[in-house]
Amino acid sequence: MDQTTEKVDLKSLLANAPGNPVIWNRFLTELANQLACDSSALLVTDLIEKQKTHFLFSFQIPLDYQEQYQNKLNRLDIFNHFISKFPHKIFYNQAFTDIYNAELNSQFKPPNSQNHRFGLSIPCNHNHSLNLLVNRKQAFDDTEQEHLTQALQCLIPALDEAIHAEQRHKINSQVIHFIDGHFDGYIIVDQELNILFSDPVYISIISQLDCVTISDKRFGMKSPAIEQRLLSLIKNNDLPSSIHNQCHSCQITLIPISSLKNLYQWECFKDGFIITFTHDKEKNPAIERLTEIYHLSRCEAVCALQFMKTPSIPDIASSTFRSQETVRNHIKHTMQKMEVHSQAELMKKLITLAAL
Repeated sequence: MDQTTEKVDLKSLLANAPGNPVIWNRFLTELANQLACDSSALLVTDLIEKQKTHFLFSFQIPLDYQEQYQNKLNRLDIFNHFISKFPHKIFYNQAFTDIYNAELNSQFKPPNSQNHRFGLSIPCNHNHSLNLLVNRKQAFDDTEQEHLTQALQCLIPALDEAIHAEQRHKINSQVIHFIDGHFDGYIIVDQELNILFSDPVYISIISQLDCVTISDKRFGMKSPAIEQRLLSLIKNNDLPSSIHNQCHSCQITLIPISSLKNLYQWECFKDGFIITFTHDKEKNPAIERLTEIYHLSRCEAVCALQFMKTPSIPDIASSTFRSQETVRNHIKHTMQKMEVHSQAELMKKLITLAAL
């Protein structure tokens, strides 16, 4: 590596990585280069079923090795599962003779015979962690071991934030389509209203609401009747539901995480429930007309109104964290249901409907 080249700030890359696979891969590339390693990876580690552990992002790890790993080697990767038991700590596999020998006896093979591995684990939820690994063929001397340990230690807060921001990015991109595109904050709870996840910014907003109580990681409503209704909705666990005007200032929406699409197990609490909070607002009459008259889904109706304001599929996809293909399909279905044959006709019909 050219030592005269200015190093890229790894923390800056992590700050911009959530929702952007290209930057995640660049982070792993820069990390391996700066630490003089041969390869690096982020592994989605299943803490219960080892055979489900797989690569999320990687640098210089051949695809055929990734396939071997996900077919067999993940069960034998003792070091990776060992570091999962001790989150936010740095480990060097050669420092644990028993683990290294056990892997040799189990016929585990690291990528390209890179037997020297550093790793750290960031927990995602009760059953999953994202593990960062850097690998090298050549042994690390004492000075290098100290340097790698310090360098990785400095990255832990930024890596932890980036990984959880990646989770939030996927959730946020879908929650907005259940509540007309705006919310003040949300928490994730289990069936007993115990809080599984809360963002520090969101929780500070939610805790100030007149109708809410939060204590000992449990969410509650000051009105027993309303809390009972919320628990009843959770018990049914079928469709998203809203509770309006509970404290004359907010709207509460309950969304089973199982109703969200394209979320992997590691990204969320699949058996949990999202409770969103929005300052109460009048229903959007245009959305109501689109869903009632033309039988559009709520996602299609929201997308159609976004198209009316910004008739650009790439811009809508970018602003709503959706793929262009998803937006394109929503527009296509909307045109079919509204019986128009061009985007220009669709615009005219939407403008007329919104003006009623």
